[in-house]
Amino acid sequence: MNLKKSIVILSIVAVFIILMTVFAVVSFPIADTVYDYTGYAKTIKLGLDMSGGVSAVFNVTDDGLGDLETRVDGTVIALQELLVSKGYTESSVTKTNNGDNFAIRVEVPDVDDPEAVLDLIGRPAKLEFRGEDSATAEAAIVGSKHLESAFVTTDTNGKFAVGLRFNEAGAEAFKQLTTDYLNKTVYIYINGEKYTEVNVQSVIADGNAIITSGTQGYTYDEAKDFATRLQSGAFGVELKVSEVRNISPTLGEDAVKWALVAGAIGVALIFIFMGIMYRGLGLAADIALCVYIVLLLWFCAVLPWVQLTLPGIAGILLSIGMAVDANIVIFERIRDEYKHSSKPIPSAIKVGFKRSTAAIIDGNVTTIIGAIVLWVIGSASVVGFAVTLFIGIILSMFTSLVITRLIIKCFLPINSTSAKFYGLKRSENDKEIPDFIKHSDTADEGVK
Repeated sequence: MNLKKSIVILSIVAVFIILMTVFAVVSFPIADTVYDYTGYAKTIKLGLDMSGGVSAVFNVTDDGLGDLETRVDGTVIALQELLVSKGYTESSVTKTNNGDNFAIRVEVPDVDDPEAVLDLIGRPAKLEFRGEDSATAEAAIVGSKHLESAFVTTDTNGKFAVGLRFNEAGAEAFKQLTTDYLNKTVYIYINGEKYTEVNVQSVIADGNAIITSGTQGYTYDEAKDFATRLQSGAFGVELKVSEVRNISPTLGEDAVKWALVAGAIGVALIFIFMGIMYRGLGLAADIALCVYIVLLLWFCAVLPWVQLTLPGIAGILLSIGMAVDANIVIFERIRDEYKHSSKPIPSAIKVGFKRSTAAIIDGNVTTIIGAIVLWVIGSASVVGFAVTLFIGIILSMFTSLVITRLIIKCFLPINSTSAKFYGLKRSENDKEIPDFIKHSDTADEGVK
């Protein structure tokens, strides 16, 4: 690499760091549009402990229909999909069990009113379609057995309506119901009480139906409320509200503030330490660490499964430390290669990177495996830590093995002979030279 190319690459890296830092924190209106740009660091999704919100616990009632755990798992998935469909992508739904007793916890960030959670997912209820207007009449359709989903849609006239989608058994039962009561009234009961009634206008055999409201149609809010009530009766198990509580964001706000302070102090100390201990090599590591930090913030903002929690902050800080640790392993290896051989500086650097790569990969892969295990089987409070740690480790390997090396290669055309600049020195005693370096010295001396 020649001097001109080195200066160009270093300039590009510097501009990248500056622009990414600015766009991380600055917000501004976009000219000639109605849109505003928001710094990507401000768009990182926050967990319940950081932003506040509502937590609700539902106890599962064993109805004796068998395969309870499978139906609980299906209910967890249905609740999660329902919340995501309503825009709460940061919400979490988890299952807990104590022996044969199951409970489902629903956590929704950025919701102030505990009742809002119940408005979002509906109050879990028993849904039934009956052919007769009687509380003792046999139900032809039972929500938990037959109804797959209920949602807002539009009819052929563009009016808001409620769409129904049945499972295979439900499609057959609904076909029979609409056949028996064609041009008649079917009654919808929730928790044993009549909620509304609808007229059957055609036989429906494909498991997809639309409920309309005359020529006027529903308003969007009316259709949404109706669909939510129906969906709340379609869960695979009976749920009873056990606990609904509001969680204050005060702790999270303080945690973010002090985490930023601690992170800034820690990073500043790392910059100083690396500069003093490793000089030019340390400067390259500091630049690579800047790249690492802005990339980590960007990935946390754009990846949909990242939700920053208090453990997640710990994962970020831990991954920053591990990013620096990889550079230290490399630099100590470079020092040994230069100290105990006659290699020129470029050769010592190249061999140092080559011989430390395997150790760095091995060490980080074990951490990645641990993060994946925590991510897959960990509780909701642990997942935030696992996700940020996983992303941080991947980025730390990239910046230490690629970015740091690129920057050092850019330094060499500027100064490739000053051992003092790179914090290197030769051994004065040949007896200190390890045998494996002695034996490899001739083979590596010509590396440029």
